[in-house]
Amino acid sequence: MLKSAGCDIVAALALTLLARYVAAGPDPNPLVICSSFVHKLIRKERADLRTEAQAVQALLSQIELARLGPTSNASEIAELTSWLTANQSKAGAHLDAASLCLTNRLSPSAFNGRPTFSILLEYFKRPWGIHRMATSLRDACARAGLPCELVVNVDNPHEAGAWAEVVQQYRGFVVPVFSANVHEARGYNRAAGLARGNYLIIWQDDQLAPSQSSTWLTELLALFHAWPRLAIVGMNTYRLCKDREPTNRFLTTSWNPDPRTGVRWSFVQLVDFAPLAIRASAFSELGGLEEGFSRPGDCGIWGDWELCSRAWLAGWQVGYLYLEGRDGDGHEGGTHTSSNAERCWGRQQHVAASGFGKRFGQGSYQLELCERVRQLNVASFDLARPEDCPYGTEATKFGNCTRY
Repeated sequence: MLKSAGCDIVAALALTLLARYVAAGPDPNPLVICSSFVHKLIRKERADLRTEAQAVQALLSQIELARLGPTSNASEIAELTSWLTANQSKAGAHLDAASLCLTNRLSPSAFNGRPTFSILLEYFKRPWGIHRMATSLRDACARAGLPCELVVNVDNPHEAGAWAEVVQQYRGFVVPVFSANVHEARGYNRAAGLARGNYLIIWQDDQLAPSQSSTWLTELLALFHAWPRLAIVGMNTYRLCKDREPTNRFLTTSWNPDPRTGVRWSFVQLVDFAPLAIRASAFSELGGLEEGFSRPGDCGIWGDWELCSRAWLAGWQVGYLYLEGRDGDGHEGGTHTSSNAERCWGRQQHVAASGFGKRFGQGSYQLELCERVRQLNVASFDLARPEDCPYGTEATKFGNCTRY
């Protein structure tokens, strides 16, 4: 018995040591030429060189494809060649080494034809709004001049034909996936898994995009570019300090426009669905929406606040941007119907709120986060008048607008 146990221990140790040499994954590059090259670079240099080297490789392929036809386009080749020259110049003397040693991981966000925004829709039994909703979102993206896609989790597949018509009508814009009443958390996560955009916009199936202006899309893009730690931007309602506010805030924020972007917005503790925009990279890093607090078919109540809380804890930031002109489809929302109201706003709210409280309910954490949000706001924005300060009011019984 002892001999057998000893042999087992030796075998286990041998396998552990061997695993260091045979395991796949994030091990150091085994090539000496690559190891010595990569170790000389700081993280940002590696990221920039990876982007430039992969861009050069892709552009060389695109130029060759343009030359081979079926029809050769001289102006297209000239434009691609100018981009190629610019990227080769950025990479400089490191291009050859980077082309070999930094292509182990691709950057999908740089692929040709990727949309800027992937609009995620959880759809359930609202046939009257299918064409109106898809059209309003497609037109909003077209006015903004931004490539978009609408990824729809169709949660009642018996309406597949209606969605197939929209797919045919707007070729390439609508991307459906057919489920069977998995509902919000699972539906949005499933749609996010199909999305190809750099930014995700969680949309609800009773909403229509503003019909006249698309500045909200260009403003979202400006915010994400100017504030690299900003992960989430809500456009429905918000809280500056959850435990010191009697209800949600909405409409335009009190701060003057952000000097970096010219956009009027605010850092906030929490935002509500929907719309809610989030970096695709952050959504993936955070693990998406929490599915453990609900069962398939349940509404996603509290999922928005739970996602925002995880974002703050992970070092990201959350903001609010007022979306003017958003409209409803003229029908009652599904969670407010008599058959669903108690199930969502009663039972599911009780369960999800309890889960949220167990995870984030510590009073010291809540107040520390409120102060973090306040400091970001007073350091980043100005007020037109002191009395416009949103803090220290009946609406937000916390803090003030004094800069330390």
